[in-house]
Amino acid sequence: MARQRIMIVDDEDDIRKIIGYSLINNFEITEAVDGLDALEKIERYEPDLIIMDVMMPLMNGLEASQAIRESSRFSDVPIVFLSGLSTKKDMEKGYLSGADLYLPKPFEPSRLAGIVSNVAKKRSTPSHKKYTIEQIHKMEEEASEEKKATAEEISASPPMEEEDSFQKIAAQQPQPRHRPSPYEIDAMKVFPRVMVVDDDREMLDIMQLILQSHFEVVTAMDGIQAIRKLILYQPDLFVLDIMLPKMSGYQLCQSLRRNNTYKNAPIITVSAKTSKKDMDYALRMGSDIFISKPFEAHNFLRIIFDTINKKKMAVKPKNLTIKDITAREEEEKRIFQEEKERKKARKDDSRNK
Repeated sequence: MARQRIMIVDDEDDIRKIIGYSLINNFEITEAVDGLDALEKIERYEPDLIIMDVMMPLMNGLEASQAIRESSRFSDVPIVFLSGLSTKKDMEKGYLSGADLYLPKPFEPSRLAGIVSNVAKKRSTPSHKKYTIEQIHKMEEEASEEKKATAEEISASPPMEEEDSFQKIAAQQPQPRHRPSPYEIDAMKVFPRVMVVDDDREMLDIMQLILQSHFEVVTAMDGIQAIRKLILYQPDLFVLDIMLPKMSGYQLCQSLRRNNTYKNAPIITVSAKTSKKDMDYALRMGSDIFISKPFEAHNFLRIIFDTINKKKMAVKPKNLTIKDITAREEEEKRIFQEEKERKKARKDDSRNK
């Protein structure tokens, strides 16, 4: 008989192991090390229940829970918070972010197992899964081996000329419909996908205009929004402002470098803060290069293409086109809004009775 699948999200290895051992007899167990890792894995692992810490580096449990609740597919997955933050205010924040239950740390493993079993009963049967845990692990191992082999091949190969290097990036892309620039490759058939993150709408529009002839452009106005878009949009490279609300560009850069999928992606940071201290800190957090605002369009492009060439960036295959993603997001918004209105109508009916 199929068992329900639980995802344990905590940045402490020991805590994940303790929780896993207490539940392994009755559930399938998978793990994530932080909120971003959980969001990236949720589509593959399709958990029936999530146990999540609140205080995690860079993207905490509250932010991850809010992102999960905005997904039409996983909005009803039970989320149990397990946290050392246990004041009434902390718990209120947890429930407002979408938690079904908020439990304090430290915890008794056997008691936790009983509580989780009761919460899991809300789903009488496990949801249908595309892959078993073993199949997912095998696919991840194969992908990791492929990346390792590619990296070894690149390091062993002689250095390429910059134009040839970029030509390798996207060898299957249609000819752009504009006058070619010195950085374009005629044979390109798949545009690299860049995510631009800036809270200044005017600056965001300017960068999008500069880049859209050479790249598929995805935009976000803060770090949390950027992380939520990562999973669907699968960007190949990033342009990040430093001074962002909710999560700074420094933190976002560091978060990307901690993630297996994006740890080697080109990251260009831009900012009007141009002291040596700011620049050095951005580089320490994982940025490949720092561009000062304001900048000239041709220099901006040149630096981005130079960075792509030096990193030997490869354009990853995408699950969805930009058009597909936009349609999916619109559909999710519609479903979410309809469900919100249904809940409001039920509450109104209950009050009237």
